[in-house]
Amino acid sequence: MNKRNGKAATINDVARLSGVTNITVSRVFNTPEKVKPETRSLVMRMADYLHYVPNALAQGTKNNASRIIGIVTDDTFNAVYSYVINALCLISEKKGYSVMIFTTQGSRDSEAKALNTLVGYKAAGIVLSVVDDSPDYDTSHIRNIEKSSTRLIQFDREYDSQLPGVFIDNLQAGERVAEVINARGFTSLLIIGGKQSSRITRQRIAGITANIAAEVVVEVLYADYRYENARATIARHFAQQQRNYQCIVGINGPITLGAISVATALNLKGLAFISIDAIPHAEDFNIFYPCVVHDYQQWAATVAENMMSAIEQQDYEARVFMPGKLKNFDWE
Repeated sequence: MNKRNGKAATINDVARLSGVTNITVSRVFNTPEKVKPETRSLVMRMADYLHYVPNALAQGTKNNASRIIGIVTDDTFNAVYSYVINALCLISEKKGYSVMIFTTQGSRDSEAKALNTLVGYKAAGIVLSVVDDSPDYDTSHIRNIEKSSTRLIQFDREYDSQLPGVFIDNLQAGERVAEVINARGFTSLLIIGGKQSSRITRQRIAGITANIAAEVVVEVLYADYRYENARATIARHFAQQQRNYQCIVGINGPITLGAISVATALNLKGLAFISIDAIPHAEDFNIFYPCVVHDYQQWAATVAENMMSAIEQQDYEARVFMPGKLKNFDWE
């Protein structure tokens, strides 16, 4: 807000007060490395004094794209999403970009609206974790992005095996879970996944079942990747009849947390848990269990760096699969 007249400050106001041209002010916010440090500092002080807010939509007009990067995710409850958001914000801001965040909560309509908004803003790039990674998911609303100048990086959930993305190596994660099952000698399992058609669920379950003994009794419960929905499905499952499992395997962290919550509420004793993904800060509450963990910070950094490389048309590894490692393998 312009302190003199109560109106929103403009680039002209900042330039006038700083004694520089509009072009110089624009460079300070878009390409600061091209401006002398003392001039940059002066302009930033005057902009702060006037409460000037740069128009992100007006920036980057040289390549017909705004200085905006969008993140569209299903649910930020998943810890890795927070890492990606933080990493992308840090790297993007250093490059002069602003980040817009959308959560879709499992709604295709919300996903479509978010993507259309970003395309309408001529976003430079979008990091997308789709609502549904099933092969039959209707992605017509996403295909519009591919026709635009906006760069797209898939994250976590894959809907197109030909497009860039950074994912977990799901088969390898399942294989690591199988190592624990074999070492402990479990003979009765409940594996809880997302929806049955989900690529992630199918690949992780395949990695488990292909690497354990044929005589192990395996029951699969299809639930939801979101904690509240998963917990409700698990509670209904145990309410239907008495269940006797030696071990429950959660396909992701929120699902495992939901299973632990239900088991605690029902006072189920002697039940072991294995998870793909750790529950954040679980050990602070004396909750230890074998889990397959991934380097979230590296994963987040890779997403952010690949996005910037795509926008700047630099070479990068388009499809990255992050391996996992076992944690608390020996915990009983």
